[in-house]
Amino acid sequence: MDVMGEALMIDRTALLRLAEEAEVSTAEASKIIVRMCDVAGQFAAIVGNLYPAAITRDRLHIIQGRIDQNIALLR
Repeated sequence: MDVMGEALMIDRTALLRLAEEAEVSTAEASKIIVRMCDVAGQFAAIVGNLYPAAITRDRLHIIQGRIDQNIALLR
């Protein structure tokens, strides 16, 4: 994904600029980012509970690690 020239390294500032272009207030965009980060931070636990045999624990750990890296960019 490429948002405003920030391919794969999308940070909070880039998303807030994109929200501004879409005429979404900074406050509302910030709330949305926080909510999405909260849910994304629980991805491995949610998937592990809903589909315990579908994805290995090791794979979930890898996926959650990448999600956590992206969350860190947004915080």
